[in-house]
Amino acid sequence: MASISSPGIGSGLDVNTIVSQLMKLEQRPLDLLQTKASGIETKISSFGQIKSAMSALYDAAKGLADLDSWRGRLLNSSDESILKGSATGEATAAQFSVQVNALAQAQAVASGSVASGASIGTSGTLSIQRGSWSEDSSSFTDAGASVNIAIDANDSLATIAGKINKADAGISAVVVKGATGDQLLLRSSKTGEENGFALSVSDPGLSKLAYDPASVAANDGATRTQAAQDALFTINGIASKSASNTVTDVVPGLTLNLVKTSPTPVDVSITEDTKAIKTKIEAFVQAYNKVNSVVADLTRYNQATSTSQPLQGDSTAVALQNSLRRIIGTPNAEGAYLSDLGLQLQRDGSLSMNATKIDAALTDLPKLQKLLTDGTNGFVTQIRDFAFKANGVDGSITSRNNALQASLKSNHSDQDRMSLLLEQRQKSLLKQYQSLDASMGSMGSLGSFVSQWSNSLKS
Repeated sequence: MASISSPGIGSGLDVNTIVSQLMKLEQRPLDLLQTKASGIETKISSFGQIKSAMSALYDAAKGLADLDSWRGRLLNSSDESILKGSATGEATAAQFSVQVNALAQAQAVASGSVASGASIGTSGTLSIQRGSWSEDSSSFTDAGASVNIAIDANDSLATIAGKINKADAGISAVVVKGATGDQLLLRSSKTGEENGFALSVSDPGLSKLAYDPASVAANDGATRTQAAQDALFTINGIASKSASNTVTDVVPGLTLNLVKTSPTPVDVSITEDTKAIKTKIEAFVQAYNKVNSVVADLTRYNQATSTSQPLQGDSTAVALQNSLRRIIGTPNAEGAYLSDLGLQLQRDGSLSMNATKIDAALTDLPKLQKLLTDGTNGFVTQIRDFAFKANGVDGSITSRNNALQASLKSNHSDQDRMSLLLEQRQKSLLKQYQSLDASMGSMGSLGSFVSQWSNSLKS
């Protein structure tokens, strides 16, 4: 609405004040519309809180109802300093022993020494061949094409190391300063006897870099500091080996992480992962209680202060609350209650957990799973489906929110129309009172003239 500006010429009538006071009365319908809009916006925000809490409840219920959640397995080791591990749902409950006799190793080689920072002095080619060595290192079986590294006479060991690392040859190189000069250390990227390597050179001047059957036999060139080796272990006395210390292909569903060797076996057991189920039950209860508290707070009426929360008496919010409590408190087809598991519905609508009952129920996972997630009749699956539907495109929360948004849009249109009418009304009042002011000014001037004329006749 435009601001009032009138000088009040003529009689001196205070047009601004008069019109301002009149417009306060005229603006009352607009004030009511604005107050109503604020209330609608608060309700929209309130349903946003409910929608968010309901979405979290859906996620928690969905996670607990997921079949994979009930197939979890735990690997327990009697000595994790020797062996650790993990299990998937493919693993079956079992007990066995593992003795680690040798850990998998990567081959490592150290070149001959070169004066610190000096160049290699000879040009040629360094060929890297992947494969495996015989037990006495007298022969090498290659496993594919070699990778050739061009060596320049001016190259230092650091330069050669950089070329090897860029060649993606399955080995890494680094230069260390030893007591007799710089040495090139090379190591396989992978452990296991099949991941060894041989180094051959095209010129005798590069012999410090060589490690192949010829140089080994001549005791000339690089020195092997660690042999490529498989991990060796037994499972219940049955010998097995692995190229890696992370063993994934020996027992279905199990990953065994070999940490160190041991003269005695380590006991291993595979059990159901009841801890993970309990954690998901706790998450479900927390999510349910969040929805319950949000709806309860938004629909509360405080008798002491005679104040109502935004959704007090809102049929949609109340129906949501009642439906959730009905699902939780109604027995299933077999007459079992959720409270039998230790999930007790409280007076305020929240769920409490009885740890003793929960732990007892976890000892029989198939029975617990059926009670919570059986088809569409399990308590958790019912909550999951209810939350999904309520937040869905045609759900009660979405429909109520859409109705509130439509009401707010209509209210804003009414405000725009009312503001236009009030602006026109203000202009009309200004015009009327400015005219009245002018008329009163003219009458005042006429009265003054008559008074002066009458006085002149008397004199």
